[in-house]
Amino acid sequence: MTLTQARKRYPLVPDEIIKWALQNIPDPSDVERGLFRLEQAKRIQIKYAN
Repeated sequence: MTLTQARKRYPLVPDEIIKWALQNIPDPSDVERGLFRLEQAKRIQIKYAN
């Protein structure tokens, strides 16, 4: 997965975290799983913040 693809797929995850994950996590499935969970957490945070 490239940085551009990750930004489109996980728009709520900050760019710095995406860059770090892509550079430091060798297994692409682990990167996707982590970014997906961060995206979910951000959606929940936004939903219940009001």
